[in-house]
Amino acid sequence: MELYRLLGQNVARLRNAKGLTQAEVAAQIGLTRASLANIETGRQKVLMHHVFRLANALECDSILDLIPPNFVFAEDNQPVSVHGSPLSEQQLAQVDRFFRTAGSR
Repeated sequence: MELYRLLGQNVARLRNAKGLTQAEVAAQIGLTRASLANIETGRQKVLMHHVFRLANALECDSILDLIPPNFVFAEDNQPVSVHGSPLSEQQLAQVDRFFRTAGSR
């Protein structure tokens, strides 16, 4: 959940720098003000299309302006769980490693 907290901090920082209210930005991206408040505090997960809408509403050059430059998953995270797909233990370990490595870039 740390990733969502960091993204939310960036959204709040950029929104405040632009002098926009939560209600104004929420209306632009199709969410309620309460949802945006939850995003800004890291209490709500963000769908990818909302990240793009947030970047547009905040006039970012890229969605990369919203996400942390690098991120390392905490060691105590639960392993990645895949449902509905018959993966071997080795394949599941590879998927888990991929997501952990991608998060540290």
